[in-house]
Amino acid sequence: MFKPKKPSVEIFIPRKALEAIYDECDQFEVDETGGRVIGGYRKKGNKYEIEISGIIGPGPSAKRTATSFYQDGEYQEKIFRSVEENHPDIEHLGNWHTHHVNGLSTLSSGDRATYQRIVNHSKHNTDFFYALLVVEKLRGRGERYKVKHFFLRRNDPEIYEVPESQAHVVDEPVIWPLDHKDDRRPSDSRQEVEVNKDANRERVKDQEFFSEFYPHFKPLFSKSMGAFYWKGRLEFIDGAFADVVVLEDSGDGKPSYTVSLPGQKISQLEILSAYQERTFKSARHAILSLEKDINKEIHHKKGAVA
Repeated sequence: MFKPKKPSVEIFIPRKALEAIYDECDQFEVDETGGRVIGGYRKKGNKYEIEISGIIGPGPSAKRTATSFYQDGEYQEKIFRSVEENHPDIEHLGNWHTHHVNGLSTLSSGDRATYQRIVNHSKHNTDFFYALLVVEKLRGRGERYKVKHFFLRRNDPEIYEVPESQAHVVDEPVIWPLDHKDDRRPSDSRQEVEVNKDANRERVKDQEFFSEFYPHFKPLFSKSMGAFYWKGRLEFIDGAFADVVVLEDSGDGKPSYTVSLPGQKISQLEILSAYQERTFKSARHAILSLEKDINKEIHHKKGAVA
């Protein structure tokens, strides 16, 4: 089977573009954020030179959690078309987003699938897609954050990480943002930040677990309760189904999780009375425990009937 030749990729990113990204990261210390990367490129054979000239932010209607990020595409498209009027050769090179809030040091499976769909879409203008990922907040002097660079090509299943030596920070002007302002939101207290970091670590592990074993479970956020939760459907050994909610609580200084089956007939099972006061250290532990206990009770009841 034909295997595409590995590309040679060199990236040039202005210092001001990085600073715009870093400023956005400073505003969102516990939730993912991101945006678009615009600029130009040169291609000769298998060699690509990507020249970044602008960073578009997430937009006012972006949705964020510690493990997911949804851009305000309408806003970003409006900005891009405005820039394009004065720079007709501008291209949408790719996206940037953050993982430093959740400890994931590379692209998630969801990121990879999304970027592959984009680069192989018939309306995508270039034969490649570039992704900048913020993976760590640094301490001390120098850079504020550590970033990684990834490169995808059309009709190529591989995702290539660009070596640091091939990514160059340059002192060149940017065409967007024209006048970047540091519009920071009020910072959380130190205790709140630490609690959120603990919760984020568990959310990342939960996300990986559910994606592989319980793909119907999705992370959600309740504005009314101000709380993060997971919701999905479980199937038990007797063929019954139940919608399950796992609610996160960070109010006592350390995140904990409670589980419930709202409005389900299966809630008549005796074992669920014990779950009203029971807490777990993660959503995945709650689901595994619930599934095991319910299946055990169903099995015992069937045995008693027989």
